Amino acid sequence: MKQAKLRAAAAAAMLAAAVGAQAQIPATAPYNTDVANLYVQDETSQGIGSLNMVLCVIGSMDPGDMVNAGPYLALVDMNKCQTQKGGSSNSGSATNFANAIVDVTRASNSDPMVAKVWLSLSEQGGTTNVYAHLSATQSPTDAPPYGAFRMDYIGKQNGQTGFNGYIVAQPGSITFLETGQQSSNTALAMSANATTSGAGTMQIGGGNSGQPQSTFNFAYDPSYFHRDDGTNDECFDRSKANASTLVWQYGTYNANDGTRVDQAHPGIPVLATYQGTSYYGFANYWGINFNGLSIPDGQPVSGLTVADQRPNNTTTYQLNKVGGKLTKWTQAQTTLGALVGIPVNVNADLASLTSASPTVSGVTQSGWNNWVIQWTGSLFQVVGVQACGSNGCSTSNFDAAVNADMLTATTPLSGWANSFGGNMNIPPTGSAHTSSDPVFYFNQTTVIPGSASLSLICLSQCPTYTQLQGYSQSTQSTPFANGTDQQWNSALTSANTVSYTFGASGLSDGSGLDILESGYPNGSQYAQNGIQTGWLFDAGDAFSPGNCPNGSPSGMVCQDPNPSTYYTWQTGSQQWNQSLWLTNNGSVVPFDPPQNINYTVPTGSQYGSYAGLPILLQFNGFGNLSGIPGYCVNPVNNAPVDCSTNGSQYVPMFSIPDGTTMTLPDISGSGTTPLIVKALNGEILLKQLSGGQCASMTLTAQTLPTGGLHDPSNSSDSEYLGTEPVVTSAPKVVDGVVQQ
Repeated sequence: MKQAKLRAAAAAAMLAAAVGAQAQIPATAPYNTDVANLYVQDETSQGIGSLNMVLCVIGSMDPGDMVNAGPYLALVDMNKCQTQKGGSSNSGSATNFANAIVDVTRASNSDPMVAKVWLSLSEQGGTTNVYAHLSATQSPTDAPPYGAFRMDYIGKQNGQTGFNGYIVAQPGSITFLETGQQSSNTALAMSANATTSGAGTMQIGGGNSGQPQSTFNFAYDPSYFHRDDGTNDECFDRSKANASTLVWQYGTYNANDGTRVDQAHPGIPVLATYQGTSYYGFANYWGINFNGLSIPDGQPVSGLTVADQRPNNTTTYQLNKVGGKLTKWTQAQTTLGALVGIPVNVNADLASLTSASPTVSGVTQSGWNNWVIQWTGSLFQVVGVQACGSNGCSTSNFDAAVNADMLTATTPLSGWANSFGGNMNIPPTGSAHTSSDPVFYFNQTTVIPGSASLSLICLSQCPTYTQLQGYSQSTQSTPFANGTDQQWNSALTSANTVSYTFGASGLSDGSGLDILESGYPNGSQYAQNGIQTGWLFDAGDAFSPGNCPNGSPSGMVCQDPNPSTYYTWQTGSQQWNQSLWLTNNGSVVPFDPPQNINYTVPTGSQYGSYAGLPILLQFNGFGNLSGIPGYCVNPVNNAPVDCSTNGSQYVPMFSIPDGTTMTLPDISGSGTTPLIVKALNGEILLKQLSGGQCASMTLTAQTLPTGGLHDPSNSSDSEYLGTEPVVTSAPKVVDGVVQQ
C-alpha cells in the first residue's frame, strides 16, 4: 500500500510539472507549432499505406514552399516514410536518405502548380530511380476534403519497372492505382463529402505481387468505421478517446521555453564525392549511410571526400573505414527495488526456476525456453514465456504466476531487460534477496580503430582468420576456432580460448591477421547479418576457475558473469557492422551516443503490465526517443496476438502522453535539461465493436480505377519530365525542413 501511494504521488507531481511547463511555453515555440501526424492503422492500411508513403515522400520535399525557386536538391528519410506505410521501425536514430532533384513551377495564380521529381534510393539489389509528375489546381479543405491534383510516378531498377502508379484527387473523391513486382498491387476508389464521413472500395494483391488478392468495402461516419472483406465484417468505434494511440516518433523540447532539444553533437547530412560521383548520406553515432556508395577500406579512404551539408557550413572531412566494429560494454548499477514489475527474460530450464508447472491457456509449460520473471518486491515470480519471430517478440502470460522457488540467493542470475538496455546480472548474496540487492546492466560505446590499443581474450564464438577463410570457401563448418562455437560461459581448459589485439586495423588474431568479413556462402546464417563474437575481456582479466560453479571439473575456466567492462566484435557486409568514422585534420568528428532517461510509466489500464513502473528510455536526438516495449496485434480486429502469427503487426505497448516532463542528463554528468515531450508521428488503432452498431451503414462497392498509367521518364509520354537538371548546391530541403 505504501508503494502504491508513493507511485500515485509521483504521478501527480509529474502531471503538475507538465501542466506548469506548458503554461509558460510561448505559443510561437516549436513545442506548440510542430504538427503531430497520426494515421489510422487498419487492415486496409497495407494498400492505403502505399498511398501514404507516396504522399509522405512528396511532402518531405516540401514542394509548396519552393514554387519557382528553381531546381533544388531534397533529402528524404525513407525509413520515416516506411513507417507511414505501416512499418514498425524502432531503430531509433537509423536513417536512410534518398536524394531527389525537384523543380516546382507555377506560371500564374490561375495556373496549376507543377512539380517534377527525379529521385534515387538504394535498396537491396541496386538503385531504384523514381520519376514523378504532379499537377495541383486546388488545395485541400475540410469539406470537401481532398483538393484537386494528379500525380503520376514510376520506379525503375536497371531499366526494369518495379512499380507504376497514379493518384487523382478531386474535391469529393480520390482514386489510387499502383501495380508492379515491387508493389502491393493496389486499386482504391473513395468518396467523401467531408473529412468525417465517406465510403470506398479497395483491392490489394494478386497479379505478380506474390500476395492473395483481397477486396474491401468500407464506410465511415462521425461515430463508426465499417469494413467487410467478404469474410470478416468488422465494426469499429471512431472515437479517438476510445482508441489506442501508438506513437512512433516523439519530439523533445525544453520544458522552460519550448525550444527543440537535440544532442550536443547530433547527426549531420553529408555529401561524399568519389570517382567523380556524388553520394548524399547521413552521419551519426551509429555510423554513416551513403545512398548507393560501396565504400572501400581505408584510413582515410583514398580519393573520397565528405562535405558537411548543414546550412552555412563548408567543413570537409575525411572518411575512414574498417570492415568490423568493436563495442565496449560498461557496467552500470541499480537495485532490485527499481525492478519491481519489470520483465526480465531468462533463457533457462523451467525446472531450474520453479517446482510448480505453470500453464498458458491451459497448456503446461516446461523445459528450456525464454522465460519471463519479475521481482515483486519480496521474491521472484515466473510470469510468462516470450516467443520471437520476424515481426518482433511477444510474451504469453501464464494463467497464474508461479514463485521462482528454485531461484535462490546463492544462484547468479543473468537475463535481458529491454527497459534497462539489454544484458542484466543479479549476483548471489548468500541470503534471501531483498529490494536493496544490487543489479548490474551495461551501457555501450563504439571504439574507433586506432583510438586504443587492446589485448583481448575470448572464450565463446571466437573467429580466427583461418577459420573465416575456410568457412567462406564452404570447407569448414564453423568460422569459430578452438571449439569456441560450442562454448558459452565456460571452457574445459584455458587452451580453448582465442587471443586478439585491437588497433588501427581493427581486431587481429594471434597470427596478426585481421578478423574481417570474407564473403560468407549464400544461404549461410552469416551472409546477411555477419559474425559477432561472444564477450571479449582484457587479457589481464583472464578467465578463472574461481568464476565456475562449485563442483566444476578440474581445470575448467569460466568468464566473469558480472564484469565491469567487456567487448564484442562484429564484422559483415552491412554498414551497421562496420566501423565508419569522419576525421577533420586528423581528429575524430564526435557524435553523441544515446543517453538513458529515467521514466516512470503512468498508472492506468492503458499501460498494461508497465503501469506505474520505472523504465529507461534512450534519447538519440530530437525526434528519436525510444525504449517503449511492444507487442503484436491482428490487423483484422486489432486484437493482441503472438508475433509469430502470419500478418501480425508489431506496435508499441503504450505511448507517452503529450506534455509529459522528464529530465535529460548531460553526457558529462555535470548537469541536466528539463524536457517536455509530445507525439510527432504515430497511428491510431480503433476499438472493435459488435457488428450491430454498424448495421445501418450500407457498404456499396465503388468502381475501381484500371489503366491510365503514365511513364514520366519516357519522352513520348504526355507527362514526360524532360532532362534531369544538374544541381550542385547543398540540399535546400532535408526531411521536409527548408534549409535557411
